[in-house]
Amino acid sequence: MADNTTLVRGLFEAWNKRDYATISEQMAPNSTLIDMGSGRTLQGSEGAVQFTKSLFDALPDGEFVIDHLTAKDDTVVVEYTGRGTHTGDLVIPAGTVPATGRPLTMHLCDVYEITGGKVQTVRTYIDSGAIMAQFGLAERLGVTP
Repeated sequence: MADNTTLVRGLFEAWNKRDYATISEQMAPNSTLIDMGSGRTLQGSEGAVQFTKSLFDALPDGEFVIDHLTAKDDTVVVEYTGRGTHTGDLVIPAGTVPATGRPLTMHLCDVYEITGGKVQTVRTYIDSGAIMAQFGLAERLGVTP
């Protein structure tokens, strides 16, 4: 279990360093990343890197900090906070959100399933409504936070 938590902590370090090679290495070749809110599924280490790059393209100064990490057997659950400034286009399943220049704070949760020392599955839970509200888009869409 300590190895699994070390693996996940290493992923967070790699994200913050934009170390896409390490992210790719820590994912199983046939891994799956699922954005639970949209249902979008990305396959393999390439999918995980694509997902990560899209976040940092939108938030070039973005950083993730682990708030809580819990592990049992081959599962690691991480609650974390992401912060950055939306200075690049954010590509989401519904389309592209042009840069707003606004700061963003996200509270997120990921569930990692580890097999053979590699991440096999990631289920990521993102509060897209809170993100849209911080970008000032919720009002335009007629959504009240």
